[in-house]
Amino acid sequence: MSSKTNFVFLKFLAFGFSVYFLTSLSPLRAFGKKGPHTHTSITQEAFFEFADKTGWDLRADCMELIVQGNLRADAAFMNNDAYHCDNDNILGCADRFRTLKDDSYREPNYISGLMKLGMALHIAQDFYSHSNWAENYPMISILAPIEHPWIFLSMKEIQTGYFNLLPIIEHTEEAGECFDAGTELHGNYAFATHACLNKDASDSHRSLKAVIPGIPISYHDWAADLAKEHTAQILVEQYKAKHPLILSCLTPKVLSFSCGSQAYDFLRPN
Repeated sequence: MSSKTNFVFLKFLAFGFSVYFLTSLSPLRAFGKKGPHTHTSITQEAFFEFADKTGWDLRADCMELIVQGNLRADAAFMNNDAYHCDNDNILGCADRFRTLKDDSYREPNYISGLMKLGMALHIAQDFYSHSNWAENYPMISILAPIEHPWIFLSMKEIQTGYFNLLPIIEHTEEAGECFDAGTELHGNYAFATHACLNKDASDSHRSLKAVIPGIPISYHDWAADLAKEHTAQILVEQYKAKHPLILSCLTPKVLSFSCGSQAYDFLRPN
């Protein structure tokens, strides 16, 4: 890494420590409000896909509880890396996903059960935004094995960025290599930071770059597309598994005139 890059990264590191000590005051961005793709918009788009694949709409109150659970992962667990797949804690992230999904299935309370499912969806969505999965599978619609975390043990090239900068105090050069990589971020970059890897909004370091030169699809777009596809897949799988709360939320598309998700999309601002 060049001396100029090293100097810039050291300045970034100093700033990062300030951010680290203030994390209790400001939430992780995730697919944040800047967007254009946000947790809310991704989940809403997945509701459309769920309806197309199953022939059933979810009731508006059910959709809102799932969205509120998704957003609660940031509001209530902003400093817990397992809820955001940060700090290269992929196995912890996958374990929390499975736990929330299973707890949602068994939860008798309608409100908390659907909110737990929403928090599980948040984790799946954050994985694509905070990892280098999109870079390793450019424009190839392969979903991550979040439901089967042991598979990640053999996928040494997959990582997520460090939001907590303490582990990289002695590894500034390795962390800076991630920024130097430009668009060619394939494989694993040791101690890569959240700031280098995240694709949370269209103005982040990684988000601005085109997945394939000449094609107007950014990494922010591509990560969001994968997140939407995976979110819809999870919802369909829960439907097929006869999730009691999902089954209680169903409305036939023919009775809703195929506009249940459209009405929710209109009534709920992103």
